[in-house]
Amino acid sequence: MSGKAEMPRTPEDLSAFMAGLTFEPAPTPQQEAELLDALPPTGSAVMVVRSLRLPVELDEAVATAAKAAEVPKTTWIRQAIEMALAVQAEDDQPISRAEALRALTLLRPARHVI
Repeated sequence: MSGKAEMPRTPEDLSAFMAGLTFEPAPTPQQEAELLDALPPTGSAVMVVRSLRLPVELDEAVATAAKAAEVPKTTWIRQAIEMALAVQAEDDQPISRAEALRALTLLRPARHVI
């Protein structure tokens, strides 16, 4: 075979290819348990990774806002997208921050029954 990307075409090429394969040892039970523990919990939300290009100034503004909110930049961006989508939803009627604070001050504290 001449190139690395070329597939074996003859039985001899296939034998040479198979002879050149190497395998890592199977994980120990402890390593396997650690790998399984690193997985997200069953039923957790599936996250999709997106690549996003931002002007430097916008990225710096996002970083500043995320730091002020004490959340990672990705969380801040996700929340901003969720808010924008909520504003655009046909059945949603956004209110001002002042109206929201006014409504919150009218709420009574929850009573905890022991």
